[in-house]
Amino acid sequence: MSWLHNKRSVTSLCLLAAVAMPILYFGTQIVAAPFYPGYSFSLQSESMLGTQFSRHPWIFNAGEILSGFAALGAALGLYRVFRRKTHFLLGWLIGLSVACTGVICVKAGMFPMPDPRHNSWGFLLNFMIITPHLMLIGLWKHSHSSVVRAYLIFSIMLLLVLSLVAPWLGRGTLQRLIHVTTLVPVGVIGFLFWRELQTTSMNT
Repeated sequence: MSWLHNKRSVTSLCLLAAVAMPILYFGTQIVAAPFYPGYSFSLQSESMLGTQFSRHPWIFNAGEILSGFAALGAALGLYRVFRRKTHFLLGWLIGLSVACTGVICVKAGMFPMPDPRHNSWGFLLNFMIITPHLMLIGLWKHSHSSVVRAYLIFSIMLLLVLSLVAPWLGRGTLQRLIHVTTLVPVGVIGFLFWRELQTTSMNT
């Protein structure tokens, strides 16, 4: 049974990485912002915190890389749980979409603006956007997750609203709200799965 315990331990750590990912992502910005004179959360993009205009750009860039590694761990954890709860292919797609978020973050931290590599591979953003949609499909038939389904539906609806009001929002506001609807659900679902895994481990 030790192999099963080890497998659960790895999954548990990966789910905790999912919880940590949005905390690292948004927390890094809060820590880095004071070192950027006159920085505007509503008007300026997140990536500006990692440029030469900041007195300590490494704070944001290191945080982006850590967020990316956390997302890669989260991808494995969510894949392992979703493949048991739903179709294997859907679990694989959810893991892939979260992994794409990780790649985006790592690459953004390694190649700060104005490096052209910072914004390359833009197609990966499409996977990040559909992550809450995929998780909603994966949890749709689980009766114990009605509140979770409602939360994911709210996130998706907010994302749709943002696409309509985007022209009237500042770049920084729009970018952060999009990430609230796409990154935070990963942490929320990761926490719920982690708690479920702990309960299962105590009962076996």
